[in-house]
This record gives sequence, structure tokens and C-alpha cells, in this order.
Amino acid sequence: MTCWKTINLSREYGFHRIVIVSLLATLMTFILLYLPLNLLYSNTSLNEDGLLLFILSLFIIFPIHKLLHSVPLLLFRKKVKFSIERSVFSLPLLSVRPNCSLSKPLMITVLLTPFVCVTGLMLYSCALFPEYIHYFSIITAVHLGVCVTDFILLKQFIKAPRSCIVEEIENGYDILINN
Repeated sequence: MTCWKTINLSREYGFHRIVIVSLLATLMTFILLYLPLNLLYSNTSLNEDGLLLFILSLFIIFPIHKLLHSVPLLLFRKKVKFSIERSVFSLPLLSVRPNCSLSKPLMITVLLTPFVCVTGLMLYSCALFPEYIHYFSIITAVHLGVCVTDFILLKQFIKAPRSCIVEEIENGYDILINN
């Protein structure tokens, strides 16, 4: 096996650039989602009940995102290592790492699963409960901001050769091909 490419997002893009792009994506998503939904449900008055549940949802969106990454791996019976790490602000962060190499289609599925599930659920919730579209729009926008790194990785993996294998390393990913 030969390493075709090593992907290290912090080295290639920088932490601050990723955070800025993520914040801009969050802002643009909220604007582009909330305005059409507000026009669609213009005769519905917004309800501000459930603020505590909304704040709780914002805090658990990142762990849910990480757990959703593991769903395709568990469905394909791949071994996954779960661990809790401390972040910069001493907050616990969930870490999900596969213990084996992954094929390109499986890696793409792993990256897309949280986006499809959470966005689909939030849009469905907007249709079911139009009086809470402001909450669902914010949660969707924040989650899309979390998905920015997944989209950057997805772009890299789509460009990779068809029969490549992806291995997660300490600071990123190695894309391996057969000689």
C-alpha cells in the first residue's frame, strides 16, 4: 500500500480559518433557511415555549453528531473506539475512531450520515411544528456549521481514487492505494 495523500485539516487550512468558515456557514444557513420557512408559515405565530429544551439541544448537537458518525460503522460491523477527551475549556468531548481501514464509499457514508439525519429531522420537525421554526432553523444552522469539516473532508475523499482505503491517523487521515 502506498500513501496517496495525507489529510490534516489544521495544517492545510488552519484552525481559525475553519472556525470562520463554520461561523459564516452557520449564519448563511440560518438566513437561507429561516426566511423561506417564515414566508411559508407566515400565518403561524411563533411559540417561545421550550427555550430550555432548545438550549439543551444546542449543547448536545455535537455529541449527537459524533455518535451519528459511528452508525454506518456499527451497521457494517466495524470496530469503533469511543472515548471522552478534555477540550481546551475542560469540557468533555466525545471521540469516535474506527479501529480499521475503511473503503472510500463507507467513509463518504460516515461523513454524510450526521448531515442527512439531523438536517432531515429538523426540516421534518419544521413541517410538523411550524410554531417552532425559529428553534429548528437555529439548530439546523449550528449543525451545518459543525458539518463544515466533514464537507471539507468529503471533498478530499471524492477526489481520491476509486479503490482507495482510508485510515484515520492521529492528526488526520491517510488515503492509501494499492501499488
